[in-house]
Amino acid sequence: MTPPNPAGLLDPATHAWLTSHALPGAQLHQVDPLPGGFTNDMTMLTVQRPDAAGAERYVLRRYRPDCSRVPRNTCAVEVAVLGQAAARVVPVTVVVAADPQGRTTGRPTLLYRFVEGTPLSQVLADGPASNEARALGQAVGAVLARIGRVRLPRPGVFGDSSLVPAPDGAAPLGDLPGFVDRCLVTAAPDGPLSGTDSAVLRALARRGPLALATVAGERSLVHGDFNPKNVLVRRCGGQWAVAAVLDWELAFSGSPLFDVGNMLRFAHEYPPAFASGFVDGFRGGNGRLPADWLRLSRTLDLFALADILTAPPDQAYFARARTALRRSAADRH
Repeated sequence: MTPPNPAGLLDPATHAWLTSHALPGAQLHQVDPLPGGFTNDMTMLTVQRPDAAGAERYVLRRYRPDCSRVPRNTCAVEVAVLGQAAARVVPVTVVVAADPQGRTTGRPTLLYRFVEGTPLSQVLADGPASNEARALGQAVGAVLARIGRVRLPRPGVFGDSSLVPAPDGAAPLGDLPGFVDRCLVTAAPDGPLSGTDSAVLRALARRGPLALATVAGERSLVHGDFNPKNVLVRRCGGQWAVAAVLDWELAFSGSPLFDVGNMLRFAHEYPPAFASGFVDGFRGGNGRLPADWLRLSRTLDLFALADILTAPPDQAYFARARTALRRSAADRH
């Protein structure tokens, strides 16, 4: 007898893969779409397995075709990052099963255990007291420093699950002015970005070659999307700790300053103590910050900002990104 498929949210092939291969004999009690998946489809599964005492939760990620301007990792590469690189130094989700080429499910699919915790974005939005915000920042900064201590053979994007970048991949995000121009050219003509903001973006991008030259040759593990929505936190013994760093689809080998810029992109929205605690935690974990780290990290984050501003996932996120762009420009004067 075929196990029930709650609400019919799973296609038959994926449902069969889950109950016969990934979680043999499991009964799916609940299937709920997860919000926030801008590039892939995420689903929460509540499951009862024959050998488990109670219900368990898992997350199913189904990869959409990659039409992004920023290099995105395949399912196979993300499995390797989670199992071979990141898991050695920071808490991550545990991969249960994968169909990397989608031969069974019809599209690349990853199943991993659900991690208990609260998104850092939610904790910060709740307005923690100064001492709490600082403790959160220190915990997150220390975790980023540990990620940056993972050294890879050379800089570049990950072409396959070996996690050895190709010899010609030394600049995963190389030509910032060119990248910004491509984003602007391919943006929808009726998009929300104004001509003034486009000019500001181009002007800031012209400083890109110098920043990129400064970090050329660095070969640390970079998360690539290290922001509060991808960091789960929880209290342990009365102290804040990072429960898991999620979503490694943009990971590559390069400079940790990419991740520093990402985390501090919207620092003006958070309690000031969070940013200072983050910097202290990063330094305390032996993370290296050069004298002009803030300028460099903001410049490197322009790759992400250009992508968001010219192809925004929604209007609210666009408005936040535009504010970050304008603040960055104002700080340069």
